[in-house]
Amino acid sequence: MAIITISRQLGSLGSEIAKSLKEELGYNFLDKELLEEELVNKYGIKQEKVKQYDEKKPAFWDMFYTDKDRYLYFLKTTMYEFAHKGHCVIMGRGGQVLFQDIPGSLHVRIIAPLKARFERIMEIYNGNKEIAEQVLQHCDHDRAGFHKFFFHANWEDPGLYDLTVNTRLLTVEAAAQIIKDAINASGIAGQQPEHNTQLTDLCLSQEVYTRIVYTEKVPIRFLNVVTNNCEVILRGGMNTEDDINKCEEIAANVTGVKKVENELHHIPTAYSRI
Repeated sequence: MAIITISRQLGSLGSEIAKSLKEELGYNFLDKELLEEELVNKYGIKQEKVKQYDEKKPAFWDMFYTDKDRYLYFLKTTMYEFAHKGHCVIMGRGGQVLFQDIPGSLHVRIIAPLKARFERIMEIYNGNKEIAEQVLQHCDHDRAGFHKFFFHANWEDPGLYDLTVNTRLLTVEAAAQIIKDAINASGIAGQQPEHNTQLTDLCLSQEVYTRIVYTEKVPIRFLNVVTNNCEVILRGGMNTEDDINKCEEIAANVTGVKKVENELHHIPTAYSRI
């Protein structure tokens, strides 16, 4: 199973290349529009919050609110579940970080010299140099801030990518061909989805956490869900012994979970008020 993540500079033709790969390979395609639809309609994230955080660093005061945590959590859930369905191209949104150690993934960065990017953006804005310059500056700053804040990663770190393609002299078709050659050379397209147990475990961890925290709304002090070969370990603190038992029951009833190891502990009420 091939998971292709595309990170792109604005004006690098990255979006066009990602769409070309989707069409030529017949892969599932996760872009901004589909991701936003999932976050809003499936997980109830307010549309204004999605637009506020999407590939942007939260404003200072936003850092103190839980909206950003909920956004990141369901962003990860959506991307993991989408990738678990099979061959896919995922555009932006920190995919190169989230799938860094996942078997079958290829992380591609699309770049271009500033001059080439500037000229391409100017064409979009009918030759308006001031707007093109502002858009480029803001976009680069926002995407760098998004990765640093949500993933503690340097967007430009070459170690995050398996392949970097400079489109200064390349057409969309030529760049897409380079990526297709890399997919074939790596052999990732021939890997079977069922062999990707790591991705399965990530999806299960997300589902267990969602059921406990967001569906059943069990009051927790903190919760960490770790899954290994479909066996779940629950760690954290709860208000009561009943809550501890309820979490274990919820986790055990999630489809795909084979076993639950309950390492949750009771935090006394007096301590929780300190």
